[in-house]
Amino acid sequence: MLPQNGQIRQQPTHQLDTFMSNSAFDSPGYFNLDPSQAKQMAAINAANQVRTRASIGGGTSSGPYLGGINPSHDPAAAQPSFSLPNTQSLPQPSNPGMNPFLDPAMAHANATARNPNQAVSIKQRQAGFLNGLARIMAQRNTPLPPALTGVDTPTYDPNSSQWKMVEPAEVGAFRLAGRDIELFKLWSMVFQAGGGTALSRDNSWHLMLPHFDLPEEYPLSNGQSSVAQMLAQYYMAMLLPFEEVYRNNMQTQQRKAQASRQASLGQALPPSALPRPDGSASQRVSQTNVPQTPARRLSSASQGSAPNQNGESSQVNGQPSDGSPLDQEQGIKRKLESEEADNKRVRQKTEPLATDSTAATNGIDPSSAGAPTPSGPTSMPTPARPRQRPSRRKIEYVPLAREVDTVGGRDMKVIEAETIATPLRRPLRDINDWGTVAVDALAMSIRSQLSTELSYALTTFTLLSTMRGDTPTSGFPIVQCADLLEEVLDLLEERAFDGVEDFADLDPSEGQRLTTNKELVNTLLELESEPFASLQPRQGAKDPDVGPRQRPGNIIITIVNIIRNLSFIQDNSPFLAAQERVFDLLLRVCSITMKDGKPAPASPALSLGDVITIRKDTMHTLMHLAGAIHFSDPPSKTTLRIASRAFQLLASYLVDSTEAVSPYACVQNGNIKPPFLADVALETFTRLVQSDVNRKVFSRAVPEASIRLLFVSSVHRLPVADPDFQIVVRERWLSYMEKAIMTIYSLAFIASPELKKNIKADRSLGFKGVMLRMIQKFLMTPNHELKVQFYISARRGVEAMKLLDDCEDSFDTSEAAPATLSFGMGYGEVGDSGTEKGTGLLGGNRDVVWDLLMLREVQLEQDGVMFGELDSLSKGRMKAETGVAGLNI
Repeated sequence: MLPQNGQIRQQPTHQLDTFMSNSAFDSPGYFNLDPSQAKQMAAINAANQVRTRASIGGGTSSGPYLGGINPSHDPAAAQPSFSLPNTQSLPQPSNPGMNPFLDPAMAHANATARNPNQAVSIKQRQAGFLNGLARIMAQRNTPLPPALTGVDTPTYDPNSSQWKMVEPAEVGAFRLAGRDIELFKLWSMVFQAGGGTALSRDNSWHLMLPHFDLPEEYPLSNGQSSVAQMLAQYYMAMLLPFEEVYRNNMQTQQRKAQASRQASLGQALPPSALPRPDGSASQRVSQTNVPQTPARRLSSASQGSAPNQNGESSQVNGQPSDGSPLDQEQGIKRKLESEEADNKRVRQKTEPLATDSTAATNGIDPSSAGAPTPSGPTSMPTPARPRQRPSRRKIEYVPLAREVDTVGGRDMKVIEAETIATPLRRPLRDINDWGTVAVDALAMSIRSQLSTELSYALTTFTLLSTMRGDTPTSGFPIVQCADLLEEVLDLLEERAFDGVEDFADLDPSEGQRLTTNKELVNTLLELESEPFASLQPRQGAKDPDVGPRQRPGNIIITIVNIIRNLSFIQDNSPFLAAQERVFDLLLRVCSITMKDGKPAPASPALSLGDVITIRKDTMHTLMHLAGAIHFSDPPSKTTLRIASRAFQLLASYLVDSTEAVSPYACVQNGNIKPPFLADVALETFTRLVQSDVNRKVFSRAVPEASIRLLFVSSVHRLPVADPDFQIVVRERWLSYMEKAIMTIYSLAFIASPELKKNIKADRSLGFKGVMLRMIQKFLMTPNHELKVQFYISARRGVEAMKLLDDCEDSFDTSEAAPATLSFGMGYGEVGDSGTEKGTGLLGGNRDVVWDLLMLREVQLEQDGVMFGELDSLSKGRMKAETGVAGLNI
């Protein structure tokens, strides 16, 4: 493998690299360490294991541990046996990764290469693990299912077991979030990472998800659930008891091995050979006085030291060694120190290395460069250690240009730090903090239209409109300043249309083109993307011949912003809603015309970007005042003009085919929440058409083609597939769905009988199937809390279907005269206004309708409206052309 610097990595040639390359499990504890630190940790583990094997008696088996293999039997035929000693609470081991049960290669790196008969397969270790796990859980009176562990436990009762919710995948695994989780692999990785308690304390369970290909969240009926928490719950319930028993046995065996090692060292070495208290080196014992045990020979071979032909001990890193465990430990330590020294000797720059010729030139003897200096009369001269060429270099790059931290002489980092430190939004000041404000002076300043006076008046009025009073519903009382509002409206009309009054008479019979908000935004992007766009003359740009005066578009935007701020105050809503001129001017400024085949603002003083901003502010103003707006009956021309332009404004955010999609498609497009502008438009329309008088005005002012277009777009926003209903469960999306269904109901109420028949017969729309599936999903959900929340939407959907099924004029209050002849004198329906009539829109789905009629919520309804409407939709009434009531179908 090639590293980033292009140097070829050397293959592992010593026992430490072989240990790290032959590990059967990758220890998660070494992932975040530097390579040198990871190698040092692995060497310390190897040294501990060498001391443990030497103290036990020379064997390499891990039998004393829980789940180990007995070395006296054949490994191929031996079964893992478990011993359960005292499981008292002990402190955690300093290095959990030294567990030989997790991986036999960690106990001895080259055991498989020297003696293949002593290798233990993964299946045998897994079987031993499951046997031990089943035995421990059975002793705790919480036996695991036999289908999960593969061990038949007589005390397991499937009826009273607490593991009924666990879904076994196969022997030794269970299913979680659609994935198979092996118990042995899960326990091994968590134990090597420090244990389940450590992961819970550090909130690190999410690090285990990639190893099992698990997602971060899993959708449920009541929302999203964290898979990491679910995995932690499974582990803490099923595997934590096994971890505690295993850890206690490990610590017990380590204490026994340490005591045995100290006893063996005390018997094998004389007092003169033991280390001194001051840490200095002492006299060593010759090899003939210390017997060579198998463990001693094995440790010598693994460290690269062996007796030579003369019977003398070999050297480790230039130092004599007699094969004792103390020498082995010191040899490993010296080897690590030499490797760290080699890494530190890497040159810091790119100059060539000093060779023998350069050393000779400088007067240095190459043969004596690495020779040690004799330290005493008994020191032996050792051969010079050749200096190896470093495998890694630090390359120094010289930049082509100097990095500048400032931009235009300003330090941006300091500015960003100050911006973050200061609050982004200051608290609003109370209206009483301003003292006395001369409203008449503000009105006179606006009427003068002088640049300085006008700027002062509009700025002051803007700040006053944001003030709040002592109560949440109070603020600047515009009801007491009617003259000031009139002056602002006069200024708006003069700057937007040069004082020309609006005498447009919109004919609802003529087709009107709906310009969507997305079309306006795309047109603006195309204009601004043209070459030299800033140099081309645009509508609404500032006239350089006027002089240093404010652009009219900025004044118009400021006035619209003031009116929007005033509409937020609830105490001002009744007064502003009664001002017909306010809505007439605002909606006129929002009007769009076509110039050269492209949409353009109707006001010559506005640019396309200005009108996009003004339309948003006007829609927010209508949303806050819609509940208090009541049109006159019969409506005037101004009222019809306001209703028509308000419908065009709201429909521009709803009728675009690329944005009118189901909730799941909307989430796939990157919108986790409902689209903001569409949500505001739906809420504004449902509030505006809530009263019957307003609906009647809209039915006269809006063309049928526009009503049909908005109806189809609203149906396309309803949930259809199962992922859509999983998203609708959330509170924000449920509110969005209720507004869409309410919009469909209002449009069905406004539509004429001919339009209702056309919509009902449109098979491409599929209105009946979409509504029936939605009502069925809402009313037949098993969750009672969700059923209560969905009940309002389901009832409104049934009412919308009933309006289309009747195909009658909703504003015709006259009742038809009863027929001369009626069937069943005394039992007929003459004069019975409470009987539902219709054509049977759901007659082909009677089985579904009957299931809905049998629901407890429908039968126990107080007014019984839904029950009667569902019954009428399933049966219907045939109406003859002569007006005589027909028989039930």
